[in-house]
Amino acid sequence: MPLISEIVNVFASLSLKSFGLLVKANFFSLTIDSVRKSILKYMKEPLVSTSKDCVSDRIKKVILERICDGSYVPGQRLVELQIAKEFDTSQAPVREALSELSAMRVVETEPYKGTRVREITEKEWQECLEIRGVLEQFAAEKVLNRLEGKIEVLREIAMATLKAAQKNDVQEYGLANIEFHRLIVEAAENKTLLLVWESLANEVRALASVYSNATYLVQAAQDHLEIVEAFAEGDNRYAGKLLKIHTDTLIL
Repeated sequence: MPLISEIVNVFASLSLKSFGLLVKANFFSLTIDSVRKSILKYMKEPLVSTSKDCVSDRIKKVILERICDGSYVPGQRLVELQIAKEFDTSQAPVREALSELSAMRVVETEPYKGTRVREITEKEWQECLEIRGVLEQFAAEKVLNRLEGKIEVLREIAMATLKAAQKNDVQEYGLANIEFHRLIVEAAENKTLLLVWESLANEVRALASVYSNATYLVQAAQDHLEIVEAFAEGDNRYAGKLLKIHTDTLIL
């Protein structure tokens, strides 16, 4: 299948060091076979969402946003019944949303203890960043001309990260930062790449708690502006290189 071939190509493009980390990282713990199974499951999902799917997706998005902005902290319990009441729905779509978030390693569920926001170790975070940098570089090189009509939007988001950085607003910066990188990955129009990237991107929410000084945030936001200009000039390969350097600078 084309998507299966594409994911193999994605991983083949990783450096041996990054690929080794990908295989042995505790938080990812996926073999190539399990990746294939996940993608096959993803491909079998209906193109038209049912009402329950829409509610589940909305709940998942809100929970992710709350984790990213610090509303939900690591170790906090997420109660199905309470979330269902908040969204005026049954527990089924809530359970589905939490199950998907668990598969993404954003939350974890234990028997008799319920579901909690997963705590991320510094080692996991650094491994995640290294792999994400390679994926984003790959995405930039696959964008072609699909960002031509979105350069101004990308520039506005980059400016939003700069404004947040200048205010040392870590939560606002984190949300704009994820939006910036997601737009680039989505422009590659590779569902498999996006699927793998998303499983890593939400782990990087640890950025807010590890780096909270204004000097770092301002420099990272300025990196975003430089990346935008590279795309604006049509130099996707250089933009990809800048994305990799940008991510590598976060690795301690």
